[in-house]
Amino acid sequence: MDSDDMKFRIVYDGPALDTHEMDIRDLAPALLSLSDVLEEAGKTLYGNKALISVKVNASFKAGSFGIDLIASSSSWVKQAIDFLSGESVTATANLIALLGICPGPRQKIAKGLIQLIKFIGPRKLKAIHNLPNRNVEIFIDDESEIFDQDVLELYKNYKIRSGLQEVISKPLEKEGIDSFAATGDDGKTFVSVSKKEAKYFKVERPDDSILSESTVEKALQIISISFHDGNKWRFSDGVSSFLAEIKDERFLHDIDDAKRNFSKGDMLLVDLKVTQYLTGETIRTSFEVLNVKKQLNPQRQIDLPFE
Repeated sequence: MDSDDMKFRIVYDGPALDTHEMDIRDLAPALLSLSDVLEEAGKTLYGNKALISVKVNASFKAGSFGIDLIASSSSWVKQAIDFLSGESVTATANLIALLGICPGPRQKIAKGLIQLIKFIGPRKLKAIHNLPNRNVEIFIDDESEIFDQDVLELYKNYKIRSGLQEVISKPLEKEGIDSFAATGDDGKTFVSVSKKEAKYFKVERPDDSILSESTVEKALQIISISFHDGNKWRFSDGVSSFLAEIKDERFLHDIDDAKRNFSKGDMLLVDLKVTQYLTGETIRTSFEVLNVKKQLNPQRQIDLPFE
């Protein structure tokens, strides 16, 4: 192995694994998610240039069901850690310690993300106090624990948390798989999660957050009309087509009372509200017609021949 590689083992235990065999449909998503967790953790802490890779070692150990893995990082990550910490430590060991998969190369990373998730459990945080040396003290009920500040950053990352859910929660939902464990020292010490604790690793997708809101006057050509709940019509603004919800109650009442009818080519001059949301890692845009100012049909209208 290279100097910055780290070998570690993950182990699933339970009566369903007495034959040391595990369904590939359970194992493959877990291994892929573990790779995603390490990659995202590297980018979160050390920037988008960080490259963390995970390889399955050829040797499978006897036991419940254990897999030896080798994680390695690019030289750029090593340089970043040396610069930030002032210490010469292996980048991969540092990252794996912050995730809590194995004990850390430095005393201050004795507890990582897995330990933080288990400490919080189903409870709510009471307070977080910043301490020297990039540590934080986390208070819950009448207890408190000290963690590296980077561990808290990993906890807030939805992609990392959802990856851990695939590695820990999903396999332990299976009948006969009772625990997950990891070791970096050939079994001398283990980080373990029981079936009861596995539910703490489930994570809900965060609510959409608004990135921007604006209301503009716009001419829209009607493509299709809907009178179902939600009143979403399809429009074109000459560049693209989109669904927009009609919020103008007066306009809707006129339609209900048969005061308005529509023909091919009709346009509406409207006040259009455009809202951009952050949904997970993608941007979603919604459109609302707040006020219909005028209905136009250029095919039926010609200018009068005034001088």
